[in-house]
Amino acid sequence: MDIKALFDAEPKSPLYVAVNRVLVRNDPNLLRMMKEASSKMCLATALTPGFRGFDLMRQRGSCPMGMRWAASSDMSGELSHIWIDQFTYWESWQAHENFHETFEDVVVESCAKCGGMLLDGPEEPIYRIVKSDLPKLISKNQMMKLGFGNNGNTRGYAMDSGAGVTVLATHHIKPGKENEFEDGEVQTMEMLKETAGVIGYQILKRVGLSTLGSGHATVESLMEDLKDSSGSKLRRTAEVWEGYTIPAEYLTMVEFEDLASAQGGMPHVNVKPSILFVHGPKVLNNCLTMPTVRISDTMFREHSYREMLQGVK
Repeated sequence: MDIKALFDAEPKSPLYVAVNRVLVRNDPNLLRMMKEASSKMCLATALTPGFRGFDLMRQRGSCPMGMRWAASSDMSGELSHIWIDQFTYWESWQAHENFHETFEDVVVESCAKCGGMLLDGPEEPIYRIVKSDLPKLISKNQMMKLGFGNNGNTRGYAMDSGAGVTVLATHHIKPGKENEFEDGEVQTMEMLKETAGVIGYQILKRVGLSTLGSGHATVESLMEDLKDSSGSKLRRTAEVWEGYTIPAEYLTMVEFEDLASAQGGMPHVNVKPSILFVHGPKVLNNCLTMPTVRISDTMFREHSYREMLQGVK
């Protein structure tokens, strides 16, 4: 099977998403440490051509779906380690790779500050956006002004509750069933939008992996850098397209106004008959394993990408 041909055949998206994942110690001072470690890296990222925004999320818990009854939506005080997901949005996956090529020293320095908390990762898969329906978040005051000044039309906007959470569901799909899955997942999400508390959703398909973003480089380049980092460059062990997966991996993200809405609303995909009769045959029946479903909230973000994503098909 020619993986590169599959990679090259992927439809082009207005934006691509890199998701840098690390499993870190669940520390009360996590937010402060993450801000200190990533402040310089955030500036370097913003200076890179093609960058369009980010969202840094920390795990709160897991949805107890698929008979995983030990899970609960809020396990903040129970988990010894939690997943941190740094979502960055780019005009192209090449722009993301250029960031690592240009600012490798900043990235290495920032990551080193978090080494004492790290249990697993980093891993940085690259996704293209299959479908996005994420309104721009605005304040209550802005929403009122918009409603009064635009004949009550607030389409494309949602009020920021300040307590929002995101459900992240990872699916591994049988080869040849990708189109059916995508169609079923879009239908499922459109019906789920009628559930109280749903803000919007995204469906992402993994199209590769950044090895430098995953903290991995060739041994030779690492040795050169150790001897003299003034001009040496870390070299990737593989190209992005070599991280294209068979079976296909999808990440579905559903935003809710708050944790209670997510806990009560997300199970509708499996228990509300009108949704289940689409989600079951087209989504679950095409999965090789039960989806992994986590709940996270935002630590800090820059949401310019949401304006660009309005109407992405």
